[in-house]
Amino acid sequence: MKSVFIGCFLFCVVGISSTYAQSKTSVLIQSTDEDEWIEVSVDRSIYFPGDTVFLTIQRNDKTAIAGVISPILLIEGTTFKSVGRLRHSTVIPQEVAPGLYPVGIRVTDAGGRRFRYVTDCVVTVEEHQDVEQISRYVTIFPEAGSDNIRTAITQDLQQIRNLRVRFQRDSIRNDMGPQFLRITTTVLTRDGTVAASYDRRVVTFRSRGDPNKDRAIFVQYRTAYGAYANIRREELDQVLVPVDSLPDWAILGIHIEPDYTIKIGAVDRSNSMTRYFRVRGSMIEAGFSLAIPKVMHDTRARDTTQYGTTSGMIRFYYVNPGSGNRFPVSVGIGMFGVNSPIDIGTGRGGFALSMFLDLAEMVRIVNVGFLKKVNIGLEVDPFFPIGRKARMLFVAQAGVSF
Repeated sequence: MKSVFIGCFLFCVVGISSTYAQSKTSVLIQSTDEDEWIEVSVDRSIYFPGDTVFLTIQRNDKTAIAGVISPILLIEGTTFKSVGRLRHSTVIPQEVAPGLYPVGIRVTDAGGRRFRYVTDCVVTVEEHQDVEQISRYVTIFPEAGSDNIRTAITQDLQQIRNLRVRFQRDSIRNDMGPQFLRITTTVLTRDGTVAASYDRRVVTFRSRGDPNKDRAIFVQYRTAYGAYANIRREELDQVLVPVDSLPDWAILGIHIEPDYTIKIGAVDRSNSMTRYFRVRGSMIEAGFSLAIPKVMHDTRARDTTQYGTTSGMIRFYYVNPGSGNRFPVSVGIGMFGVNSPIDIGTGRGGFALSMFLDLAEMVRIVNVGFLKKVNIGLEVDPFFPIGRKARMLFVAQAGVSF
């Protein structure tokens, strides 16, 4: 009977039975003479890294073959050990990739000859999936940025373009699985207007310690999730911050959170990271302002002049290279005391030089929120009216800048 079993062609039939609400995969190995069969079964339908696989071998005629039957699991680092008569166990390694792993058997006859057979029995390995805390493994490099928009870190344009989101993959815990992230980059102009917004989706996971294994797992994720089809292997470790147009002194906000379109774990909006940077620009800026002036003192009050309700100035500002705030004192040149840009004549306004103390800008400097375009303050003007003598004016005004 031994020679018949060894020499016969073996075929496999897969069956599924249920025991205590768990699935069991059984494989039947039977000779063509149908007088000897071996059934190989595992205790569960799905396993996770770290789980123990219990495998049972059953034979209809325990005296038919004199020899040893040993199971083989095609996962590197696994070896079955006997835990009872024809019952064996092994542990799924933590670093194994998800997939289907076949079970084979090795038969050693009484003469010491070994025969190996492939069965249709498989061990299905899936991975634990949960959302890791972003603060454990995500950083922005080479500068971390500020978590407060009012204290954004000022950097040159090229430094901003070199910013990267870095993933410290070894800090991801073993049982977390892949981490799907959404990186949103927002560009705000000085006045708070959203100039641009960019979205990137990336995936990373704890390294398996072998570049080939990492590459294989990466391909699986990229294939399984359509939104991640365009990511590159190098982006498992770090991603360039997506930016395009960056105006001078703009605020760059980088927001990182789990991609909740992938249904893994509970939604936790506190599990996120936001950092702010400011784009360094020119330290001298020019702008245009329109204001409603009120003359407080005229050094030639006896030389009567009618002042209109409008002034328009081209102003020059000094910008703090660290904070990006304008110095509250600016100089300007333009029209003063007119009713309209074309209403200039004797007794109806003229040209002026201006030194303006912007109280609203002082409020903004101390990080109190205030409308960016509004100017309120005091002004000293050397004024040159049409058809009148030059004079000095002390003025209070409110206006807007562009």
